[in-house]
Amino acid sequence: GAPPWSGLTLWRGVATAEPFLDGSTMVMVGDGEQKFVAYPLGPVGPDGRMPINFIAERRGAGSGEVDWNHPIDPQPIVDLFREWAFDWIDIPALIASADEILEYPMVDRDALPQWTFGRTTLVGDAAHAMYPNGSNGGSQATLDARTLAFHLATAASPEAGLRAYEADRRPATAALLEQTRQAGPEKVMVLAAERAPEGFAHIHDVIGPDELEEVATAYKRAAGFHPASLNGRASLSVVR
Repeated sequence: GAPPWSGLTLWRGVATAEPFLDGSTMVMVGDGEQKFVAYPLGPVGPDGRMPINFIAERRGAGSGEVDWNHPIDPQPIVDLFREWAFDWIDIPALIASADEILEYPMVDRDALPQWTFGRTTLVGDAAHAMYPNGSNGGSQATLDARTLAFHLATAASPEAGLRAYEADRRPATAALLEQTRQAGPEKVMVLAAERAPEGFAHIHDVIGPDELEEVATAYKRAAGFHPASLNGRASLSVVR
């Protein structure tokens, strides 16, 4: 059936505009209901501008229909972010200047009970489609490929290699799926909005350093790139 819709809709675009902040920073603005993400795609050009990728997000907007190449009129999105013009970045102006805006429902798939059937298995989004919180989909597909190659190279048979690959990766990605459904590392934005809706002077006035580290560490461990976990596990390289 159709993938379950989270109720959130994403609008993605690329605009050429003047740099924001230091020209090399990724920003995430908002909370669990409405959010804006932007980061530069290249250096500043001779005209003083640079390509900037952005994602605008809003709960309740859009239809939830699964269409991955659906261009839309930018004006309704500009209107949603009309009050988000700051002295360091003009979000509505950035949205309005995009070459094209595509609409995407934020959907995922429930964790599957099985990936492998004989000599056939699943990898990447086919195995574990999840929300883009944490920008980690490509990394998980790479981990799938490395793990699959390792087990195929070391198992007694292709079938045994596929089963070992699934035993490694399916529980790990199921845990990460649950993390993304709880906003992943972006949980701190939700906490800040809930605890200080009128703003704050310093993030530690709202969320202590230990709690910030706890949120970050939980996601890193689930995603498989916490330094301690990486350094403590066996290599996926095969030496012959």
